[in-house]
Amino acid sequence: MHIIGEVITNLFKNRVLTLTSIFSIILMLILVGVFGVFLLTLSYNSEYMDDMLEIRIFINPEADDYRISAVEDSLIKDGRIEYIAYISKEQAFEDVKKIYDKEILEGLGPDFLPASYTVRLKEDVDADNFVSFAENLRDVYRVDFHQRSFDFAANLSNWVNIVAGSLSVLLGILSLFLVSNTIRLTMAGRSDEVIIMKFIGATEARIKKPFILEGVTIGFIGALIASLIMSFAYSKFFDWFGAEGSTEVFLAGLRLVPVRESVLLIYLAFFGISIVLGMLASQMAIRRHLKV
Repeated sequence: MHIIGEVITNLFKNRVLTLTSIFSIILMLILVGVFGVFLLTLSYNSEYMDDMLEIRIFINPEADDYRISAVEDSLIKDGRIEYIAYISKEQAFEDVKKIYDKEILEGLGPDFLPASYTVRLKEDVDADNFVSFAENLRDVYRVDFHQRSFDFAANLSNWVNIVAGSLSVLLGILSLFLVSNTIRLTMAGRSDEVIIMKFIGATEARIKKPFILEGVTIGFIGALIASLIMSFAYSKFFDWFGAEGSTEVFLAGLRLVPVRESVLLIYLAFFGISIVLGMLASQMAIRRHLKV
């Protein structure tokens, strides 16, 4: 308890620098959080993003089996397809039943849905050109291709990662410097006490412990505030783009990570980063200004 009292007293003595250190840690962690959420979203959507690169070709619901086969023959003969999969009306209806309530589909059968083909192209194929070709085939009434959503997500992610990553590194270095200076000021004000402790035989660990705890405390406070801000902001962001009670929310064709899962990871990452940063800053200050 005595050491905890020392830590609190010293932080209040240098409260301006302490608050500046905490604020810089909060900013750094929020940027790390934005960077992390984008990476987490891409990881969460890895399987879904593969589906974005597939082309879905819908057949006129009135087309019979012969005309459907003719479409398939035309697609295969084109030579640009790596693989093709047929989705019948019945299979499509089973997929729809997994999404909508039984009451909505009551009285409906598979006939109102179109058959379709899922196509993946070979590498180095001009997808837009192939889409135009497929759209002009007889009995094809719609072609879905989400390459633009994929490109948008990838480009946006790259820019956010570069900007947020760079700023996070700079703010991390600034936070390290500020926390280290806070500890140095404390040590400068207690130099006589440290000398006395050394003369009476205090161990190196006992002398260092209050200063290390100060760095850890600053990091902990910064992590707590940043975690609350980030989790509240993400929760509001999720609710803003999703319907009330929705468990899956899409933005630019990507599923957002559920709030509970993302908040847990944010807390773990923030507290881990900030406590390690506080300990490193303390060790830097001790190494330069405490000769034990």
